[in-house]
Amino acid sequence: MKQAIVPRRKGSLRRSGAVLVEAALVLPMVLLFFVGVMEFGRWLMTANVYNNAARAGAVYAAKHSDAIVLNGTTYGCAVTDVQNVVTGDLPGVQLGSQVINVYLSDALGNNVGAWTPAAAGQYVCVQITGTYTFMIPALLHLPATETLTFTSIQPSEGN
Repeated sequence: MKQAIVPRRKGSLRRSGAVLVEAALVLPMVLLFFVGVMEFGRWLMTANVYNNAARAGAVYAAKHSDAIVLNGTTYGCAVTDVQNVVTGDLPGVQLGSQVINVYLSDALGNNVGAWTPAAAGQYVCVQITGTYTFMIPALLHLPATETLTFTSIQPSEGN
């Protein structure tokens, strides 16, 4: 039994060259799209983590606006205590030139003074400001850095 020999098409070599050219044109755009999605996801994750950290700091400050003294040691109403709560909620995420402010505020977050004498119902605000650095700014036509501000306002429990 003889097997039939199928002749090779003349255009098949030209077709493989066209596929290579198409891949060379499309692949950089696809990779750029994926890098952009990854950068946006990183930015969104950073914003989410910092919003949660600001909220945790504001809740702590609202509950600890008065000092608690145990065995001669004062706990709870220092700015550093609130800053420690905020930084404890930032697992490995850090903005450049990061500043954490704690203050008494109105309902809109405007600074109206020191937060430690906050009475029940007054607002305590924690604000985190820092510089976010993009991974590949030139490739995605983004600025090299962006200043981000995260604010959380909580009514004081006035304990």
